[in-house]
Amino acid sequence: MKINGLKYLIALMVFLVWGCTDVPVNWQRTFDSKDTIPYGTYVLRQELSNMFPDSQVYNIHDTGEDFFEYFHYDYTYDQYIFIRDNVFYDDSTWENIVGFVSRGGTAFISLPVHNLTLERSLGLKTTQLARSFETNEVKLSVKTPQNLNTYIFEKGFNLAYFSDFEEYRTEVLGYINYDGTTAPNFLKIYHGEGAFFVHTEPIAFTNYYLLKTENDGYINDLFSYLGSEDIIWDNHRIYNRHSGERNDGGFFNGLDFIMKHDSLRWSFFLLIILGILYLLFNSKRRQKAVPILLPYTNYTLDFAKTLSELYRYNKDHTAMVRYKINYFLEQIRQHYNITSKDTEKDFSELLSSKSGVDIDLCRKIVVTIDIFKSRNYLDKEDFFKLHSLIEKFNQKSNNYGRPIARKTS
Repeated sequence: MKINGLKYLIALMVFLVWGCTDVPVNWQRTFDSKDTIPYGTYVLRQELSNMFPDSQVYNIHDTGEDFFEYFHYDYTYDQYIFIRDNVFYDDSTWENIVGFVSRGGTAFISLPVHNLTLERSLGLKTTQLARSFETNEVKLSVKTPQNLNTYIFEKGFNLAYFSDFEEYRTEVLGYINYDGTTAPNFLKIYHGEGAFFVHTEPIAFTNYYLLKTENDGYINDLFSYLGSEDIIWDNHRIYNRHSGERNDGGFFNGLDFIMKHDSLRWSFFLLIILGILYLLFNSKRRQKAVPILLPYTNYTLDFAKTLSELYRYNKDHTAMVRYKINYFLEQIRQHYNITSKDTEKDFSELLSSKSGVDIDLCRKIVVTIDIFKSRNYLDKEDFFKLHSLIEKFNQKSNNYGRPIARKTS
């Protein structure tokens, strides 16, 4: 018991140590609406309904290519939003998005790296500003009907801008200012019957900046150019999408919620380890199996049953006496190793010496047995007389000739 208690105490201490340690901040740039880490877009996805109260927000639960390939007829005039800091879509997916905009849709894309398919279709080019170790902040500006609003961002920026675009179908709506250089980073490009809104700083849409009151106005200014049509939210989780609108792009999919938090992940692993240890320590039996000992067969009950049945139906006392004599002689043979041949000698003395019963009782029994064997008919008194002598013999033989002591209370 002490060993088991110590084992569980150690496991509890390990669990408390892991649970109380500080969890480091995860600065991974996922841009995923299921992530509440600084560079996730969970806050933005939750606030879209408030930013666009007259619009319905739909999550793409298939690949972008499949969505626009098979379902674009139902979303011809909707607004598609894609926010990511790198491209892993193939060219066919972007061609479907370009076709969606050509038919009258709107696409808002925040992407700091160039994509050949997109650049060929829109006639633009993306370039990076040279990073300076002396400047640790960037200013992002966006045009509004009143003036040019400027916001400061100090962490995670990409410094991408549009170095070339077709001016006849493009409007410059925003700029990036870094280390004294100002360049366009937010454009509206008319394409077919629709329009693209292209942006180069997706870091501005993450949880880290949306929770800063001085930066959330930048997103409102950017989205003010979008209309009141329904919104198609692409969470760009190509291989991990699952159906269901309630999960907001897969927030509660399987063990993903546990695995993305260090404390929950280690608690889950610890639970599995403790379960395995419990099975290992309890695989052995706590107590050896107790052997089953069957009681000896009670032949006395069978004998009594035979006699009772014989007396009940036949009342043949002669047969009952002879049966009892034979049974008594068999018991003597088994207990004292006295055979029927020994009766030819001085049977009474031999029986008395081996059983410890007095010689007078033994002689009386032997004489009675000899008399009853010689008779052809025996009655009820004869049976009880023999029975009484045998019972006295059994009582004395069990106590080795001594009288039975009475129990005192």
